[in-house]
Amino acid sequence: MKRILRWLAGTQQPARPGTPSPSPDAELNVPLLQIGKHDSWTVRDACEGTAIIGATGSGKTSGSGQALAKAFLNAGFGGLVMCPKKDEADLWRRYCAETNRSDSLIIFGPQQPHKFNFLNYELSRPGVGAGLTENLVRLFTGVMEVAERQRGQGNAQDFWERTTKQMLRNCIDLVAIARGRLMLQELYDVMVTAPSTPEEANSESWQNSSVCWSCMREGDAKPKSSRQEHDFAHAVKYWMREFPTLSSRTRSIIVTSLTSMMDIFLRGALHELFCTSTTIVPELTHEGAVLVLDLPIKEYAEVGQLAQVLMKLVWQRACERRDVARHPRPTFLWADEAQFFATATDADFQATARSSRILSVLLTQNIGMFNSQIGKEETNSLMGNLQTKIFHANGDPMTNNWAADLFAKSFQFRGTTGTSTREGTSGDERVSRNYGTTDSIEFEVLPIEFSRLRKGGPANDWCVEAIAFQGGRIWNGSNKKNHIKVAFAQR
Repeated sequence: MKRILRWLAGTQQPARPGTPSPSPDAELNVPLLQIGKHDSWTVRDACEGTAIIGATGSGKTSGSGQALAKAFLNAGFGGLVMCPKKDEADLWRRYCAETNRSDSLIIFGPQQPHKFNFLNYELSRPGVGAGLTENLVRLFTGVMEVAERQRGQGNAQDFWERTTKQMLRNCIDLVAIARGRLMLQELYDVMVTAPSTPEEANSESWQNSSVCWSCMREGDAKPKSSRQEHDFAHAVKYWMREFPTLSSRTRSIIVTSLTSMMDIFLRGALHELFCTSTTIVPELTHEGAVLVLDLPIKEYAEVGQLAQVLMKLVWQRACERRDVARHPRPTFLWADEAQFFATATDADFQATARSSRILSVLLTQNIGMFNSQIGKEETNSLMGNLQTKIFHANGDPMTNNWAADLFAKSFQFRGTTGTSTREGTSGDERVSRNYGTTDSIEFEVLPIEFSRLRKGGPANDWCVEAIAFQGGRIWNGSNKKNHIKVAFAQR
């Protein structure tokens, strides 16, 4: 609670005893992890993004994943941790305990005391962009993208997207100006009590029972800036003239698209967490806090997924607008089963993450998992912006061929030998042997090699193997190639 009060007051928390002070630009070259005997992986490398890909049981979490996570914690970094599985929070409790970072850990979930009213946060946070309606609209539509994807409606037409944003925009303006705050319940009430016909808009019985009308009346009586006057007048025209004249089918689809998503946040655990008070803010991770979203998808299903996507979007915005000169400590995003939390804007976010000192680590089983969630083009764009890629054991042909293509092809020289026998004129056998070389363009790493990597456990002496790649890098320990085979200890 003290940290949130300091943040709301606009003051910076002093560095926690025993953690490194924020590093200047030169310290981006400080090694975080040793890769083999001759190469190190630095803070600067981590800022360029990382993908860890391996089949279930390949050791990606307990191998390279554990190594990177502990490297971040040992360096004093804070970050946001997504929870796909029930044991993810316990895993990070262990990581923090083993790196003496337990006092930096914040668990956010239904069994915890922390709350985050995301609407009031966005309305009142520091910064010149606070309270801008369009920022809130984009936040909602980012969550809606995932909600519609779950319902098999990921390719919504542009018309429905535009009209949904239009209604949400006018709803936010109306409530914010009338009430001076933003509560999800009030946005919901405005939408479901809006007039459905021009006649109803002029009806006294509707006006006596409508929250939409109450907000228009309250907003009209409030003192407003010139910008608020303009925005309020525009919102009133929308609700009193444009919205009632929409066809019943169009109006129904727009309202249902939004209220069905809002409804999840208006009851139970999510209402308590996101629609009441605020005790934590994303900016705490810039000071070294490790914020774990303990709403695992395997336990809370779509509710947990949407809640974590919402928090991730808010956190990404907070990271992008922070002043790195004042708050230079890197911060990380950790997402195991990352395909469940991916949105169409992630590639754009990752494109500028390096300058904001954001260390993204996305773990998944195979490329097809991302393709099925956000599409092939978006997957290629996102993966292209993650410069470090670590491949563990995998039996998926598409992923293995994709990785082999990434390492490229080169001339491979192979020796050839041959033996032939023939019968001589006098009945004896004559043997001839041929020696030579052939060259051909082949994969640097054959796809089958990924299926042969060790997966750890007692059978492999707790050793996990992987092949690492980094864009623009030649590895010293791999005969000057762009990939290197590396082993990670599970214990």
